[in-house]
Amino acid sequence: MKFNCFPKKQEMFLIYSNYKVFKSRLFADLTLQSSPKNSFFYRILKSTIGFYISSIFRHSFNTPNTNPNYIGIIKMNRCIYFELNNHNIPVYVWRKSLDQLWAKEKFIGYQLLSNYTLNEFQIKSSIIENAFNLQWQKLNKKKLSHGDFTHFNILVDIDQNIHFIDDKAHQNSKLFDFFYFYSYLEQCLDSCQTITNTDKSIVLTSLEIIILKICEYSSENDFLNDFNSIILPEIWGLTNKKKQNYLKSFKERFLERINIKL
Repeated sequence: MKFNCFPKKQEMFLIYSNYKVFKSRLFADLTLQSSPKNSFFYRILKSTIGFYISSIFRHSFNTPNTNPNYIGIIKMNRCIYFELNNHNIPVYVWRKSLDQLWAKEKFIGYQLLSNYTLNEFQIKSSIIENAFNLQWQKLNKKKLSHGDFTHFNILVDIDQNIHFIDDKAHQNSKLFDFFYFYSYLEQCLDSCQTITNTDKSIVLTSLEIIILKICEYSSENDFLNDFNSIILPEIWGLTNKKKQNYLKSFKERFLERINIKL
């Protein structure tokens, strides 16, 4: 089947089979995974003009069946396809194994955040709080961090049920997942060209309040004990050269808020 590529055929890119799926909510969500920057060039590629430009350079990819409505994520040799029905609703997720066999799963939900705006965060803040509460309860039972707890790996279905995916469970501080979610989102907001510094600050401040509401600490020492036991993975989504800055910033912001709360 012939596909358009977004933004182009490179190390990691999206593919889509027709204009209808190009205009779907799912495709709009996945472009956020492609790049948080949302540059002028990306905004052009997400427009109708961009569709016609991409249509000049179509590429052939194998699909699990003859359904004409597909969106895919291609990263290195890994392929994930989303099959949509005639109403532009995702119904299945297809993954290709190393032996080139397709495995089908039901589509379980859309990613937590669809764009980097203050309005989007405010709309989703109650869902974020619910997701954090679920993860905090889980951490207090199993003592295993999710390991890749970002807004891309928290899905919400049509009934507002929350699903965690791509679990990379490992022993770590109970605080790690929340530090990672916060810092990964901060990194994305730092890259985004379409959010103001004021709105970014409001988002992060609101997120701090949610985290401290869910992750209850009775004293500064309790927080510091968990903070000091955070283990930073070798491979993860944060920029390595800035990881200590994110860790320091997280500590300072939350110690200040703990003191206010106490």
